[in-house]
Formats: sequence, structure tokens, C-alpha cells
Amino acid sequence: MIQIAVARRYAAALFQAAQENGQLDEIMSDYQLVMSFLTQDRRLGELLQHQRISTRRKKEIVRGLWEARVSSLMLIFLELIIDKHRERWLEPIYDLFSDQVRRLNNVAVAEVKTAYALDKQTELRLQQKLEQLTGKKIEMQVSLHPELIAGLIVKIGDRIFDGSATKRLQLLGERLVDRSLMES
Repeated sequence: MIQIAVARRYAAALFQAAQENGQLDEIMSDYQLVMSFLTQDRRLGELLQHQRISTRRKKEIVRGLWEARVSSLMLIFLELIIDKHRERWLEPIYDLFSDQVRRLNNVAVAEVKTAYALDKQTELRLQQKLEQLTGKKIEMQVSLHPELIAGLIVKIGDRIFDGSATKRLQLLGERLVDRSLMES
């Protein structure tokens, strides 16, 4: 709980600074770059979080990796995170910062679970339909789940649309059980 509160404060501060400087899109892009480095090489994240590595050395590493690739505001933010020993919270801060940017831009994330890979045309049609349904721009995150047999499940916020064959079979089974109980 404390972690989320702390992450929320840092995300809000970064969001405000980026907005005031007219750098919101740039900071979002910079943060995505940093997170892609950290997810591609978990050792880098472990290195930045290691307690025996000095703050000065961590800042040298950050400057060496990103000084030429990110804005000065992003670099200052990363150094602040290191100064305050909040390195392990970079990902939660990123998630909360991204949520704030999405809200500002009227974007919703649709988590799409599908039994089979969607072709680009089907994915685009689904995205357009979801945009009509929600009145928001949709950012899709598609993942494969063969256990669904066919169809898909879409989650947007706290709303779930389950059009999977697994769900349909479950509902059919429940109807058959109800019908057999009524006939008994």
C-alpha cells in the first residue's frame, strides 16, 4: 500500500513537470525506452536496485546508458529516483504515469485474450468496435490463450466481454443442468 502511494506521488510529480514543460509525449517516450531496457535486461534492473552499489555509481550507469537518448527532464527524474532509493519502484511509477497520460488523451487499454492469433484486419475491426462501444481511443494488448478453444475475452477497466467458446460451453452446461433439474 505504501509502495503504491509513493509511486503515485512520483508519477504525479513527473506528469506535472512534463505537462508544465510541454514534454508529456517526450517523457512518455523516454520512460518507455527506459522500461524496455529494464525489461529486456533484468540484470540492469537488479544492478540499479543493488544496495551495495553507490548512488554515484548508479547515476554514472544511468547517464552512460540514457544521457544521449532521453530528455534532461527524464534524466533528472531518474537521478532523483536513485537519490531517494526508489529504483525498485520505476515500473509501478511508469504504470501510474502511463495511466495519467492515457486518461488525459482519452485512451483505454483493452486486454484481449484470444484462442488464435488475430490478423491485422480483424484486430483493427475489433479496435474500431471497442472504440465505438467505449467512446475512447483503444490501446490493445493481445495475448494468446489456446485454452479458450475459440473466440476471445476483452477486458477494459473493470468491464469484461467474454465471447470465448469455453464460456459458451459453460453457459450451455449450466442451462442443461437447470433444464434437467426442472424436468425432474
